[in-house]
Order: sequence, then structure tokens, then C-alpha cells
Amino acid sequence: MRELNNIFYYLLLSITAIILILIMVLAKPITTNTNNYVDKFFVAGIFFISCLFGISIAIYPSWWKKNKQKTNHTPNLKRPKTSRIFQGHHPNCSIFKNHIIIIKNKPRCAGCLGLILGALASILLITLYLILPLKLSINIYYFLLILGIIVLIFVYGEIILSKRKMFFHILLNSLLILSFLTITISVLEITKNLIYAILTVILCFLWLDTRIYISNHQHQRICDSCAQECKSY
Repeated sequence: MRELNNIFYYLLLSITAIILILIMVLAKPITTNTNNYVDKFFVAGIFFISCLFGISIAIYPSWWKKNKQKTNHTPNLKRPKTSRIFQGHHPNCSIFKNHIIIIKNKPRCAGCLGLILGALASILLITLYLILPLKLSINIYYFLLILGIIVLIFVYGEIILSKRKMFFHILLNSLLILSFLTITISVLEITKNLIYAILTVILCFLWLDTRIYISNHQHQRICDSCAQECKSY
């Protein structure tokens, strides 16, 4: 029950963040493309660094929390010691086979792979955003904003499902990071407000943390429903 309450609070915060974004872009829209390049460079730099940090976390989940006894991808220390080993951030169990992809005979977490691909694509696109003199209409940025929010909702819905298609899971996780990019750029271009754009990047971390929390809960639920005694979550 406590876990469900926590998920409810995470989703509530995420929905509140989406509403806040919509309020920011609708409160005082500007139709002329007069962004200061310094503002764009600053926002792009923050997003770039955030993507690099996200990639490092996807590859080494606990490097920045070395003193933390329990991480999101390790067995629950309160349970009996499991006989399962973790491969690609998941136990080597047939139930989690669709959560893992084999690359060059090495198991990789499908979700993390998608996040890495999305982050790499976002780094490329945010660089092009700075270099190329794009002159898009404000309606296009409104479209990209709504599209990013729709992708965010789809990702949450797919994670909640017990059964998943591995490559679709990779695709959605890639699109999740790209949705963060489109939402951030759209907020900056529509509002012309540096503070709003930085706040959007911070809210992206909330959305990502919600995705991770829901995923961890699903892993535990899948493990609990299994008849085998080797509990890894």
C-alpha cells in the first residue's frame, strides 16, 4: 500500500509539473522569435550536461551514490539473499527476458539502452539547435510541446504494463529523452524566458525519476508474483 501511495504522489507531482508547463507557455506567449543567443547557449549547455549525467547513470547506476547500501537495481537487503545474479540491471530470470537485450554476447538493460540512445540523439539535436539558424513558427513549438507531453504519458503507460515488447520499450525510452528536449526548447522559444526553460529542465528530472520509480515498483511486483523463492526485489 505504501508503494502505491508513493507512485500516486510521484504521478501527482508529474501531472502538476505538466500543468505548470502549460501555464507558463499560455500565460504570456510571444510570437516573435527574439531569443537571446546567450540564453539558448545556457539552456543548451545545461541540457547537454544533464544528458551526459543521465548516460553515466544508465551505464553505472550507483557511481554517484557509492555509500548507498541499496540502489535501484540491487536486491532488497531486507529479503533473504537471492540466488539470482543481476545481468543488465535485472535478475537472470526468464520473466525478465524482455527487459534485457544481448549486444555482442553481453546482456544490456533495454530501458537504459533506450535512455542512452535518446540522450545521444538529444545531444546531437541540441547542438544543431545552437548552430543552425532555425526560424520556426510559434505554432510548431506548441505542437512539439504537446507531442512531448503525449510521449511522456505513453512512456508511463507502457512501463505500468506487465508484458512489454523489448524493441518498443527501447524506442519509447529513447523518445522520452527526446520529449524532454522538445518540451524544453518549446518552453524557451514560446516564452523567451530563461528561468522558465531552466525550470523545465529541472522538471524533466522529476519526470525521469517518476519513470524510474514506477519501473522499480513493476520489477518488484513481477518478482513478488513469481512462484519461485528467489526474490531479487
